[in-house]
Amino acid sequence: SETLPPRTYFLASQNQSVSVAGDTSYYNQQAADALLERLGVSAPYLDSWTQNIRTWLARTIFQHLDKEIQMINKTLEQIGSAECKIGCVSTAVLSKISINKHEHMANIAKVLPYLEVSVNQEYLVHRIGELAAGSCLGCFRWESGGQYKNAPWNKELPTDSQIVAHCINTYLDSHLPRNPMYPEGRTFTTQYFVQTPNKADSKKREYALFQSSIHPPHFKVLVEDEVWEVSKGRNNLFHSLLLLLFHLRNEEHGMLGPVNLGPTGLNMLWIIGS
Repeated sequence: SETLPPRTYFLASQNQSVSVAGDTSYYNQQAADALLERLGVSAPYLDSWTQNIRTWLARTIFQHLDKEIQMINKTLEQIGSAECKIGCVSTAVLSKISINKHEHMANIAKVLPYLEVSVNQEYLVHRIGELAAGSCLGCFRWESGGQYKNAPWNKELPTDSQIVAHCINTYLDSHLPRNPMYPEGRTFTTQYFVQTPNKADSKKREYALFQSSIHPPHFKVLVEDEVWEVSKGRNNLFHSLLLLLFHLRNEEHGMLGPVNLGPTGLNMLWIIGS
């Protein structure tokens, strides 16, 4: 049996959630509770898995991404293009730099897809650095983000949930084989992610991550003809990712399409105790 590790950050209980202007139309708590009971996922294990996925996201995606950005910016300074550092210019400008100075900037092309979640590159790069600090996305704020130019977060900026969802989608895009039907390389995002205003029944595969609300951010899991309801609040995105991973382990032999999620592949199944 799985040994539960000690918790290293505050975990909201399943029933602890923030009321958003009295709106309850975007989720169904009773259905979310019933789903966990049906799947046999207990609260202690869900809490443990939540810690695991936060740790995995911080170490595998955000710390690596932040390091890459810093290295690229250092190279840009060295070649006399400090004014074009990531966070100072648009992704379109960065794309041109990656082509014109390819011998120095080979890694820009790998980083660019992660930056497409917001036109405000200055805020995004700063927030990626904040999320990369520590070991488990300790500053994560599900329905908002960090300060920007000494001012509170506002809805013109992406929520942390949006940034995290985009980054894990992009990470999985980069590890799925390129499909000629999706020339931009977003194989996972196109096939396994559905975002409002698109409806749940627009999914292209038998399972998908579904963002049903932008403000407040809310995610669900689509499995065949079912919509798996997930508790709202600060852990909603994490729990949705975990339940999708749970389905892939139990029903898809630990495979995401042709990619193995076990130790011989992306090594993600440990997150849910496998």
